[in-house]
Amino acid sequence: MKIEMTKQQIDDLAGNALSQACAYIQDALGVKTGDTAGLFFSGEPQDIIESILQDYIRTEIQFQT
Repeated sequence: MKIEMTKQQIDDLAGNALSQACAYIQDALGVKTGDTAGLFFSGEPQDIIESILQDYIRTEIQFQT
């Protein structure tokens, strides 16, 4: 069964993936707030990483059987 997602769903999934990655790292380091991640990933860094994740999501969808 092939999954179909809208652009918005793909964008949301990529954004959530980045947030989860940051939370995983913060948990491992004992970080109590997301303030540093919020600063680090604002603007261009966030856009670049989310774009890569969106491409990855589209590729996974494309290769599903």
